[in-house]
Amino acid sequence: MSSEDDWKKNLLAPKKDTRKKTEDVESRRNVTFEEYGLRRELQMGIFEKGFERPSPVQEEAIPVALQGKDVLARAKNGTGKTASFVIPVLEKVDTREPHIQALLMVPTRELALQTAQVTKELGKHISGLEVMVTTGGTTLRDDILRL
Repeated sequence: MSSEDDWKKNLLAPKKDTRKKTEDVESRRNVTFEEYGLRRELQMGIFEKGFERPSPVQEEAIPVALQGKDVLARAKNGTGKTASFVIPVLEKVDTREPHIQALLMVPTRELALQTAQVTKELGKHISGLEVMVTTGGTTLRDDILRL
């Protein structure tokens, strides 16, 4: 492990996934998440989540989103779409600012819960990060109190 990778030694990396990867999840450009210039705390969450290299949809979406541009991406389930938009959002959030900075809208309650979980896992080393799920069918008053 190089001195640049020393920060990884105190983290818990998940067991390596030894399953054969299909081309829709296998990195095409051989880039790393470090090459995106992400803050260390976010890189730590990515490492602990077991992401080694960006998937093709992440390779296309993350650099564009980091530039503040809109992204429309379509890919199969399990190809990393959620991380494609969560990683740039987490990179841009400044937890020193005491106001809502991001709103992620998804079409179903199940996807909202999954997106919140991925956001918490990837952002777990970002001090002061708060994630909240609000969905239809719940009382607005409870949501307002949580805010």
